Amino acid sequence: MENVRLPFTKLLTVYSAAFVIALVGWLLNVSQLYWMAGALILLPRVTRLLAQVEHRGLSVRRQLPAAAHQGDAVRVRFHVRNLTWMPKLNLSVADELPAGLSASDPQPTPIQLAPHGADEGEYLLQLRRRGAHTLETIQVISADLLGLYTIRSRVASQSHILVYPRITSLPPEVLPADWGGGQDPMTEAQRRGEGTSFSGIRDYRPGDPLRHIHWRSAARLRKLAVVEWEDEESTSAVVAVETLRGSDRSLTSGSTTLDLAAGLAASLASVILAKGGALRLLTPGVGEWRAASTRGVGVLPELLETLARMTAESPSPLAAELQRIGSDLAPGTLVCWITATPDEHLLATVRWLRSAHLRPVVYAILPAGGAGSHSDGQAGGLWDGAAAELERAQVPVIRIAEDDELARRLLE
Repeated sequence: MENVRLPFTKLLTVYSAAFVIALVGWLLNVSQLYWMAGALILLPRVTRLLAQVEHRGLSVRRQLPAAAHQGDAVRVRFHVRNLTWMPKLNLSVADELPAGLSASDPQPTPIQLAPHGADEGEYLLQLRRRGAHTLETIQVISADLLGLYTIRSRVASQSHILVYPRITSLPPEVLPADWGGGQDPMTEAQRRGEGTSFSGIRDYRPGDPLRHIHWRSAARLRKLAVVEWEDEESTSAVVAVETLRGSDRSLTSGSTTLDLAAGLAASLASVILAKGGALRLLTPGVGEWRAASTRGVGVLPELLETLARMTAESPSPLAAELQRIGSDLAPGTLVCWITATPDEHLLATVRWLRSAHLRPVVYAILPAGGAGSHSDGQAGGLWDGAAAELERAQVPVIRIAEDDELARRLLE
């Protein structure tokens, strides 16, 4: 589909000049001036025809990475081929970009083609928002040599890029209380105790159970020694994100509360895995729940892909999913519940999690100001009331507001 820009000012200038030349030719009775005036009158039509001919007979495609991280700038390359014998020297191409993506230079990329030749152009694409983005069309722009006409058309060329959420360092106050402060188990992610994995042998300390004494080592060392085990339950965590349909909220930055939740979930997962913890990700409607935990930073790309594709389209609330999979979780498992919309099931479910000897922590995702108020004027009060009830039930509530420094780093 062609879109021809009519340069009214330029056309008026050309036709005015033709009229003046014709008038002078009539006053001076110079026939050559009539020819000049006629040529000027025909010039716009001829240049438009040239622009249209230059616009035709093209093959255009785009090349870009399949995946990258939010905040990155990736190179997008155009490959353009001339299918005709006519050279094309005044072409340019540009992408029509979805929300969340922008070109570092808004100007179209110039292309010059010899007869049956090919050319390439590129630009930097800024990835400003996580998600699965689709680039549908390429805009082809041609102009005549005089710049009187500009013709634009759209060429279908579908490309996909998956933008992973940004991972950033988390301040201690955002980590759960027993991870980010006090004993700071994040510094020593695996406590030693009554676990099932052998850790080593150490000297006996008063209070160690006698059943842990390693008698062979004690005989060899001539002093009591005990077997030490890793307490695997202390490092087990579930990062759960609310994806109920309609639970997402728009933020003033153009992102959403789900984008902020994805960045927070990715950062929590990165910390847990880097310190040797066992992790499972729960995003209802996106990805499959795994009964077995995963360890090691090698699994992080798979988790990031799930968080990048995450949308608020699940028919089932997170509270129901947590109760469904609760029996799969070992006692002592930390449950990081990330949500922007407290509902009537939140308090009941976290109490149930505590009764199952799990350790829930609620992350409240809030708009700018941290009050949690939206257009209906009710969500702020709901969050305040829910937070008070949760804290009375000894469930930590960690608030992340859009205008916090951490939120800005996650969304920038």
